[in-house]
Amino acid sequence: MRPGQTTTTELEAAILEHIAKGYSTLALRIGQLHVLSREFTGVGSYTTFAHGQPIADLPDAPLSLGDSITLPRLANGLGAILFCEAGNPTLLEIHTYGDELWDGDIDGFSIKAAA
Repeated sequence: MRPGQTTTTELEAAILEHIAKGYSTLALRIGQLHVLSREFTGVGSYTTFAHGQPIADLPDAPLSLGDSITLPRLANGLGAILFCEAGNPTLLEIHTYGDELWDGDIDGFSIKAAA
């Protein structure tokens, strides 16, 4: 990822695509999302999006990924939650499970459906 990247990363886009399986209009807007900021915390990250046209079927509620994100360097993987407000995705939180540290490296990630 390059500094100041205002588009979603490969991991962020994949997470949003998985969440969008239940929200068809969100799927159409993923490529149009504009990233305002991205913060890495050591155990996850926060990606803030600019507000755009409201998405009709997007609830004002957190939407959990529900699936498992695996990375070769993390024993317990990652989870993700998309926060929405007024029909807009506002914040994507990616987090580790347990006390594992994560530096934001996404090499080799995969998302697998929860069992």
